[in-house]
Amino acid sequence: MNRSADLDGVAAWVGAEVVTRAEVAAELERLRAGPLGARLPPDGTGEARQLRRWVAQRAVLRRLLERERDALGPGGTVEAAPRVRPDPAVVGSAAADVLATSAAARAVFASVTAGIRLPEDELRRYYARNPDQFSRPARWLLRHAFHPSDPTPLAALLAAAPPVIAAPASLPAAVLAAARAAGPVPVTVGPVRSTLGWHLVAVDDQRSPASVPYPQARAQIAGRLLDRARQLAFARWLDARCAALVRLSPGYEHPADPRQPDATHRH
Repeated sequence: MNRSADLDGVAAWVGAEVVTRAEVAAELERLRAGPLGARLPPDGTGEARQLRRWVAQRAVLRRLLERERDALGPGGTVEAAPRVRPDPAVVGSAAADVLATSAAARAVFASVTAGIRLPEDELRRYYARNPDQFSRPARWLLRHAFHPSDPTPLAALLAAAPPVIAAPASLPAAVLAAARAAGPVPVTVGPVRSTLGWHLVAVDDQRSPASVPYPQARAQIAGRLLDRARQLAFARWLDARCAALVRLSPGYEHPADPRQPDATHRH
């Protein structure tokens, strides 16, 4: 539906539709009345004008994405849209907010990115480039007794301590050094004094380092890379649609537009 307003009341145009300054002001008032209102910059400051620009961007994106959702027809139902965990570093902060809160935005996101697929060799290359993400470090099965000032009760405390699987590096440096010097497991070390107090540690077993095989890691890799690829594709699509359809009035420019006087980002 086209929204009529006189030119003085226009914050932005989305195609033939208008986002009014009153809409932006009402959203700002809602934010100022909310639980974080005290943290927002006071009116009349450059920071407040930048906040107004950011709120205008969000209003514009909502209007644009509602327009695009309506153009999808029956196949683009809101009910079919998946939840999205947008990354502001990929899609931008205003778009991330809209994706997280608008069912219409999620429906468009699902439609725009439905055809994205990742080749198998891209998943395998990621696995090969990031071995640290798919490895399990050496771990010990150990029991640990501690007292801040007195080593006397440590034996009784150790007898009651439950076994845990932990990385050796989780132990205090003095205890770890003593355990490494004590020889093969099983071994009991201590009492050893650290900067924290007294320790008695029983290392009952040792688990060797291991790598997660590619077949086990594949689903995690695919989910991570596909999510980022979809967000990148959506960000590019959204930039193109904004360039084609959106016009912003003076005072409602993008917060990062270097042509506006309150922009703080400079090259």
